[in-house]
Amino acid sequence: MGIKGSDRTDDCYIRSTFESLVQAIIPATPLTARILEPVQLPGALELKVYGYVIWILDHSIAPPVKTKLNIRSMTRSTAELLDQGAIQLIKTGQNVYPLIINSFHCGGPFTKLSMVDRLRSLTLIERLELNLENLSPPYQNNPTLIHTMIDVLNQLTLFGFYSEWTGHGTTGQFTPEFRKVEYFPPGWVQSHYPGPSFAYRDFRGFLAFMPHKKGKV
Repeated sequence: MGIKGSDRTDDCYIRSTFESLVQAIIPATPLTARILEPVQLPGALELKVYGYVIWILDHSIAPPVKTKLNIRSMTRSTAELLDQGAIQLIKTGQNVYPLIINSFHCGGPFTKLSMVDRLRSLTLIERLELNLENLSPPYQNNPTLIHTMIDVLNQLTLFGFYSEWTGHGTTGQFTPEFRKVEYFPPGWVQSHYPGPSFAYRDFRGFLAFMPHKKGKV
């Protein structure tokens, strides 16, 4: 059975929204790369961290709970939340830069914002400066979840970028027990993490220099 056109459009919309989200949180840094190391160049978009964020959100709520809460898709609802924040930012004239029309192919208002304004939009949402009644479940009239989700989106982007996920390659969309590190993740290089050390812990604490003073205990 083929994929329906509406499903393709929905998937493209979700992907474009999360591509623009992770790009704003961890952008590529070509200027820094000239000064430091080439590994500093790619950002979360280039390393496809949006796939990690989408996977986690899609698997964060069990199907029976989704049905009970009338949630079609957690990623779809979250993308719509980001769009509502962008709309409010634009309506109130808080965007600093002009809209970028051809930035992401299937994206909504959030993807049309500059990277700086996308971050401003996240702050606006976190401050609840939008009509909560107009949001899709489970965010509708749910300020606590909205606060939590803004933190989660930032954290998931960082986790995906600096963890082993970017090195999972073709196994990245598998369930955890079937994932394999196919190559050394760029985030490990940036954070100077040497990789897993089996049978012992790599970090063993900080060295403490305590000079001996005679006559004192």
